[in-house]
Amino acid sequence: MTKLKNMLVAVIAITMLSAPAFAGSFGVGVAGHAIGVSASGTETSGGVETGVEGSQKTATAGNNLMVGSVFAEYNFGESERFTLGVDYIPGSADISSKTLTRTDESSGVSDSNDQAGTKNANASIEEHITYYGEFVLGKGIYAKLGYAQVDIKTADTTTATAGTSSSYGDKTIDAWTLGIGQKGLFGNSGFYKVEGYITDYDDIKLTGTGGFTGGASTASSVSADLDVVGAALRVGFKF
Repeated sequence: MTKLKNMLVAVIAITMLSAPAFAGSFGVGVAGHAIGVSASGTETSGGVETGVEGSQKTATAGNNLMVGSVFAEYNFGESERFTLGVDYIPGSADISSKTLTRTDESSGVSDSNDQAGTKNANASIEEHITYYGEFVLGKGIYAKLGYAQVDIKTADTTTATAGTSSSYGDKTIDAWTLGIGQKGLFGNSGFYKVEGYITDYDDIKLTGTGGFTGGASTASSVSADLDVVGAALRVGFKF
């Protein structure tokens, strides 16, 4: 995410330096988002016992959240029909409204590869940044296209009766955003936007570590699909 933040600074700096040549305006502001997160996933176990190896378990999760963001953008031309900007959501948000719990029964073989135990899983979205373009269709109505990156932080552990605890790592994934909104002005330099959008994230694939202590075992893995539907109110000022 450090590279993305450096890119954000570079984009803002270049835009400000080039502003006089384009006869447009530079704007900054804050936004409030109401979002619904939905996710579905599959875990494939890598145990070595008969009846365990390659078994799959599926689950769904979701959450409704209120989050805030800051944004900076440049409106091109005197008519300002085209906008390029960057939106950053600080902090983190849980993908699931509650920690998912599952208890696995013993395979009947009492050794260090036994999968029996209680498994707790959750994940959060962090360091969410979106680069976007907007085009005014008419009467303040605009269409939006954005490219985003986000860190997925997992909190996944197994407390086993015989084997060791397992966990999955973290990953940065990409996403595309499509939206439509209405913009307007207030005061001398204020502006607002009301928009709705959907964000489709790349599939998440993670490999577990620490799940087995036997020398002949293979790692478990998870794959998941994540989508967001949201609405935002943006308020800012132009320069």
